[in-house]
Amino acid sequence: MPRTIDDATVDRLGERLHDAYRHGEALDPSTLDEITVADGYAIQRVVTDRREADDGPTVGYKVGFTSAAIREELGVDDPASGRVLADTVRPEGRIDADGLIDPKIEPEIAVRLAEPLDPPVTPVDALAAVDAVVPAIEVVDSRIEGWELTAGSAVADNALAARVILGDRIGDPATLDLALEGVDVRRNGERVATGVGADVLGSPARVVAWLAAALAERGERLDAGDLVSTGSLTELVPFGPGDTVEARFASLGSVTVARE
Repeated sequence: MPRTIDDATVDRLGERLHDAYRHGEALDPSTLDEITVADGYAIQRVVTDRREADDGPTVGYKVGFTSAAIREELGVDDPASGRVLADTVRPEGRIDADGLIDPKIEPEIAVRLAEPLDPPVTPVDALAAVDAVVPAIEVVDSRIEGWELTAGSAVADNALAARVILGDRIGDPATLDLALEGVDVRRNGERVATGVGADVLGSPARVVAWLAAALAERGERLDAGDLVSTGSLTELVPFGPGDTVEARFASLGSVTVARE
């Protein structure tokens, strides 16, 4: 569905979302419930452009809603992408919750591109362009009160991006079968979720190929050096004050994040 709102409305709604990021205060769902996905990407661009002053330049992308479990949980039909800003990428360990509203955890396989990707891109092309695979935890958050999302509002909210926590082990894509890479998620020592790479559109390589095509439709591209977080391998995991969450990957090692 095409855009339904004009540039002035995009700027106004973008400013409201930007304020929600800065102050950690959720918006009433009615603020964005009438927008289309195309409207959402226009608003997302306004918000992330403004956030770069505080959170650094774009260093890659996150792809959300790539698993059927997440799409069902959030009530959206298709994947979506958001921009990853430099200062939102963190090493594993303890993070503060400043500016976060109701964060949740997604275990993900993140990849780094060695070369740009221009469509048409097959999953084989996408995998050939990857030079590093990293275990990741994405901390997602909704600036829409109560996580009452539509497809458009989820996109406008930068596909729910908040933090990307990277493990310190770098995998070689030539030696890994990413579709078969499993993960075991433990919160405060208790197993709460499991998943496998095939749960994200069939494989993380397919996610990267999808992203290349989706960006091209909006006049953007994947460049060498870009980080791509390829989507949650499990359902959302709650992340409350004092929680410690560990994602144990079968081949990539583990990554841990704790909330103050």
